[in-house]
Amino acid sequence: MTQPIDQPWEPAAGSDAAYALFAKEGRVVADDGTPIAYTVRNRGGSRVPVLFANGWSCSDAYWVDLLPALEARGHPCILPDTRGHGRSGLPRPAGRGARNLTIDDLSMARIARDLVAVLDDAGFDRALVVGHSMGVQTALEVYRQIPERVAGLVLLAGTYENPAKTFYGYSIGDKLFPLLGATMRYLPEVVKPVQATIGPASVGHFGARAAKAAGPKATAAQLHPYLLHLKAADLAVVMLMAGAMRAHSAADLLPEITVPTLVVAAGADVFTPARCSEAMHHRIAGSELITFPEAGHTLPVEEPDAIAAAIDDFVARRLPAPKPARRARAAKAPAAAEAAATKRPAKGTPRTG
Repeated sequence: MTQPIDQPWEPAAGSDAAYALFAKEGRVVADDGTPIAYTVRNRGGSRVPVLFANGWSCSDAYWVDLLPALEARGHPCILPDTRGHGRSGLPRPAGRGARNLTIDDLSMARIARDLVAVLDDAGFDRALVVGHSMGVQTALEVYRQIPERVAGLVLLAGTYENPAKTFYGYSIGDKLFPLLGATMRYLPEVVKPVQATIGPASVGHFGARAAKAAGPKATAAQLHPYLLHLKAADLAVVMLMAGAMRAHSAADLLPEITVPTLVVAAGADVFTPARCSEAMHHRIAGSELITFPEAGHTLPVEEPDAIAAAIDDFVARRLPAPKPARRARAAKAPAAAEAAATKRPAKGTPRTG
């Protein structure tokens, strides 16, 4: 039976079993009816809570090592699935080519409101917001909406406005986007056979490396859960969200940011080049910049230990001790057993600016 388009859509239980790395036992309904799935790990941690903002088309795979590293350092970690991804739903069934959705349903401000709803439901008054790629844009919008509840910002390998303008270092991606987006949305039958070929980790890793989407330290095993997520995703929804990224700008907000901000750049990033991070750093008064010269857009996967250490130092120097967390509004199901963080020696030395 076809679901009515005036009712929210939610993925089936277990639909993310092939790729999810962190079980999402929490659920909150956003103000437009969209169910948002999330998890809280190390709720009783004594250090500032961390709210993670995912990148475009990303599952939780990009936090595979960074989240446990921050958890081991005493931070409560709040990790949602972006609407239309993983176990999070949509305000209505997408339909063929996402025809039942609008760009406003997937806008950066809309996703930021989801993150605020998660923060409310999880019972945290304030948090350090850590965003990667598109998550930089949504993290900035979280600050725009609730500046008094953002303890600080950590902006990883992202930009504050249309990323298509700097894609592979040129603006041609911005000009070609309407054609590519239309093909993926209105001719999904052309794209699905290609999407169906996603499978072996070694093949996906080779493709990501060839396209320079993955940096040299990102392994096939680390990228495989993300690729499996992409195989299961509705690419029309993903492309509509890319259009929302393209329409977004927080240029007006950057000079108004007053919370401690750490900007982390990847020197070999071809999607959001280091100059995007440098521009944010120069526009946000008092911000700090760290650059990993050899890292690519998969920065959180490539340098989790070094980034966790940098965040740890940043928090110790710039952020006051957090207040105890409030009780969540509703009782949550017990979380799945939490794996101990795996320690790896940091590779390479970040360059500060």
